[in-house]
Amino acid sequence: NRPAPPPLPREDQREFENLVRKAQAPLSQVSVGREQAEAELAMHPDARAPLQADFEGDTNPLTGEQGGPKREPVRQWAEGDWSFKGRVSDF
Repeated sequence: NRPAPPPLPREDQREFENLVRKAQAPLSQVSVGREQAEAELAMHPDARAPLQADFEGDTNPLTGEQGGPKREPVRQWAEGDWSFKGRVSDF
């Protein structure tokens, strides 16, 4: 009742459906190796590296705060310049 692409021959349609299933579930493949597939999908090559913690343990050595953030979310870099999650701006 609505416009659609012309139907594929039976074998071509079956191949298309198999390719779609493989693309939608890449980690279900046993042939590649689960660890290698997870490593490839873990982070996009253009993604920024995660920020490193300022200190180890549960207590901040500078402020003595316990259980607080490992990295201060807002910092002042220079007079008038502040950063949030690594992005610097001058309010």
